[in-house]
Amino acid sequence: MADAWFVLGYLGSGKTTFVKDFLARHPGRNAVLVNDFGAEDVDGVILEHSAVKVESIFDGSVFCTCRSEKFAEAMIALSEEGYDRVIVETSGLANPFQMRKILSFINTRAKVPYRMRGAVCIVDARNAEKVLYSLNSVKMQIAAADVILINKTDLSDKTSLLRLENAVRAFNADAPLYFTTGARLADENFEVKERTLPAQLEDITIQKAKAEFADVLPENVLCALGRELSEFCHRIKGIVRRENEYTVFEFTDGTAHWEKTDKEGNFLILLGAGKFSLRERAEQVLKESGVAFTLC
Repeated sequence: MADAWFVLGYLGSGKTTFVKDFLARHPGRNAVLVNDFGAEDVDGVILEHSAVKVESIFDGSVFCTCRSEKFAEAMIALSEEGYDRVIVETSGLANPFQMRKILSFINTRAKVPYRMRGAVCIVDARNAEKVLYSLNSVKMQIAAADVILINKTDLSDKTSLLRLENAVRAFNADAPLYFTTGARLADENFEVKERTLPAQLEDITIQKAKAEFADVLPENVLCALGRELSEFCHRIKGIVRRENEYTVFEFTDGTAHWEKTDKEGNFLILLGAGKFSLRERAEQVLKESGVAFTLC
């Protein structure tokens, strides 16, 4: 019987960092199922050397009707391959209230059932308050968690952390809560108790777009684009071509992050939520930058 862990958290909170650290400290036959709301698998590329097997489901949430069937099929297949653990890194825009129900359904059809170990929610200490009251999916991720990690505490201060803790406790009063950097959870804190979940809320519309580029974009141009797009995008992430290599590019916390990859591409996935048109605003920013692009 394999242990099933679900990793929750908003875009850029540190979920992939948590999974990489978890796998490094828990060797064995580990599999990871990465769910990316965008139209391309980016996080799966980052994790591909960290586990025995990495599966990816992208272009939607595994908890919505359009992707839950594919998620169930993938989990059933993994259950037959003799893994010690399967870690599900959910989309940062996912509403996870169906995860236990879906896993129970999977166990009725899997030859080897899963043992639900828990859901860990990563909360970004620097940016959580910006989206906590505007995106119901963020509230749901916190409410559904068995363990809460307030991450990136080195980027905040004591007053802000206390205010954030109080805000988080308004949605989940009893799950163990820890402050951390590097999305690290101590081994002794992995023993969790399953909780009764509150009623879920209706979320606002999630929007996405993909910007494909014809040419190599200089680093300063990419960083400038990141700053402009981050004014209305909750996530800016993709694979971009540089002079002699390809890199995973992400713009978070006002900073560009780069990681070399073997996967080829030259695109950015843009995710956001609100009543405005993300596509129209992204098109305006890209046109003003002067770069050659296709928006889809």
